[in-house]
Parts: sequence; structure tokens; C-alpha cells
Amino acid sequence: MSNEIVKTETFDLAKPQQALQVAAELQRFVKEKKLIANIKGKEYPLVESWLFAGSQLGLYPLLTEVADQSTETEKKYIATVEVRRISDNQLMSKGVALCSNKEASKRLFDEYAICSMAQTRATGKAFRNLLAWLMKAAGFEATPAEEMDFGKAPEADFSDIPDEGERQILRNLAFSSDLNSEEMEAAMTAIDLCTNYPTYQKIQHRLESRQRGIEQMVNPSQKDISKHLKKSGVQ
Repeated sequence: MSNEIVKTETFDLAKPQQALQVAAELQRFVKEKKLIANIKGKEYPLVESWLFAGSQLGLYPLLTEVADQSTETEKKYIATVEVRRISDNQLMSKGVALCSNKEASKRLFDEYAICSMAQTRATGKAFRNLLAWLMKAAGFEATPAEEMDFGKAPEADFSDIPDEGERQILRNLAFSSDLNSEEMEAAMTAIDLCTNYPTYQKIQHRLESRQRGIEQMVNPSQKDISKHLKKSGVQ
């Protein structure tokens, strides 16, 4: 059995050709080991991907601080990690990150897991600050996967909710209807609580069917008269 020590090759990013070699090797290793998180079709590298990229460049992470900022209602930790060069211990980058159980996907995490995730995020952030461009060159997103909140609620979409102007149209229909006081109160509540167009159309249909005839109106407007004539088929 050989006792020969195998020296691991490191690359110099100051040399363009070597930078391309690192990116290609990074892409191969990350995909082979499945060190990515696929979020909405985009590939975000896990912290192990960043550690591998750093190892190819003679870099290592150093945890320098962990601060407990928890309160009675929240578990929260902030961690600081430095990236240093193995050859001379030169500081190359620094990352600061926090983790809290107030995050949607961390609500059930134990305290030790919150603390650990803060450190993991700080490690990814430190390497990202230095090597984001390299990760992009390898074909991945430049944001560490651990920074993404998988349980985050989707942004509200108000495109299918009646706006205030449309609600006012229904209110005007209610005011010109023959609803009694109780029915009017119920109609106004329904209008205010309406959150979709199928419901809006139902309310509109019901109010249109309860419109007062021209003979029931006091001092009808020209618009009311025209509407009555049109409804009666008089041109």
C-alpha cells in the first residue's frame, strides 16, 4: 500500500482558462451529487456546492460569531462566517445571516436547528459574496438555497377581485332597488365581502331583478326614464 500523499490541485481564477475549468467541474460535481434545490424551475445551490467551489480555490469557511437574539416569542440567531485562503489565512470574504422561527418554513424548528441554519446561511452568504459569478457561470442561481424560504406564502393576486369602483356600481343598484331595510343591509354586507367575480355577478343579477319601476321612483332622472323606455321596448 502506497504512503504517497496526493496533492489536491487548486485553481487560480485570475487565469480565465482555469476559471472555466472550475465552472465546468463545479457543474459536473453539483449535478452528480444532486446538491441543488429546484424552486419553480430554477436551480439553487446548497451550501455543500459553495463549499466544493471554495475547496477548488483553496478557500475554507471560518465561523467567527453566533449571537442569540431570541425573545420570549421568537427564537432567532445571527451568525458570521469568514472565507479565508488556506495558503496564507488571508481574509477573502465575510457573510452574516440570521434564522428565525417566525419564518413560514421554520415555525416548527427546535432552537438548535434555528442556530444551525443561521450558520449554514452565513457560510453560503460568505462564499456567495466572493463566488456568485462562478456559480452563475456553472449554470446555477447565485442565491444559496438555504436563503430561500420554501414555505413562504405566495404573493396575493388581486387581479380577480372586484375593485372599489365595481363595488360602487352594485351599491348604486342597491340604492335604486325595492329592497327593504333588512335586505339593504344584507346586500351592503355581501357587496363589501365579495372577493370574486362569480359572486359579484350573482349579486348584480339579483339587484337588477329588484330594480324599481319608473312609477315607483320619486323625481326620476332622465337616465332612469331612458332606462325604463328601453326596457319597455319604446324607442
